[in-house]
Amino acid sequence: MTWPAVSWDQVPTLSSDALRQADVEARSRFGIEPLQLMEIAGWQVARFLDAYLQGLRGRHITVVAGSGNNGGDALAAARFLHLRGAIVSASIVPPGDAGSLVAHHATTVQRMGIPVREAPDGIERSTDAVLDGLLGTGIRPPLREPAPRIIDAMNATGRPIVAIDVRERLDVEREDETVADRIGARGQKRPASAHRGPTSAAVRAAATLSLAAPKPGLARAPNAGRVFVADLGMPRTLFGADGEALATLYALGDVVELVQPELNSARDLKPS
Repeated sequence: MTWPAVSWDQVPTLSSDALRQADVEARSRFGIEPLQLMEIAGWQVARFLDAYLQGLRGRHITVVAGSGNNGGDALAAARFLHLRGAIVSASIVPPGDAGSLVAHHATTVQRMGIPVREAPDGIERSTDAVLDGLLGTGIRPPLREPAPRIIDAMNATGRPIVAIDVRERLDVEREDETVADRIGARGQKRPASAHRGPTSAAVRAAATLSLAAPKPGLARAPNAGRVFVADLGMPRTLFGADGEALATLYALGDVVELVQPELNSARDLKPS
């Protein structure tokens, strides 16, 4: 399947802080609850994976879910993948809060009979593809165990990995350096001697699906694979001056591929 393609230089990018504020205002201004957005995210992820893999029925999909909202998106997707005929298993970081949205979705998939194991258990080479929902845009390094072991297990499958929003160890705010290179624990600048380049603890994604809006660090990001953006149906006024540009983007389709400017097959969104 092919998707409409748009050049990165024609789309707005939103920071993690801007998107978190949009989530807050979606609830306060429009009554759109986080659970609603997570359901739409899960549906978009599942239908994208179905199209990207050219069919799901009978194929084994391993869903890797962290304990935050990114993990909730992945587990919501697990339900839809199951309903589309995939053989789904989940490898999760157990949520610390039993009342959280990710815990809610974990309970749902278990009641549907989807096998759930504690990550990295359950991430096996026999899978056909991996859905990465381990860590989200709010990640702050350094990564702590079991995250590096889970990432290594995903890469070791040798199967296509589709990442939700941001692959692990990727700085979604900056393109020129990784967040692990420039920030230490609690946001403190690392000394030059403590800088680390790319390691095995980086998910090597075949594709990344950015939710709601493009994230700046995904442009030319190493190991992000093909980058797509999916509409979650959030009111455009939540995005201020970027709302009109996002409306124009999603007029092409609710999932759009973002490509580099040198690829002349991309659509031109600028007025003629």
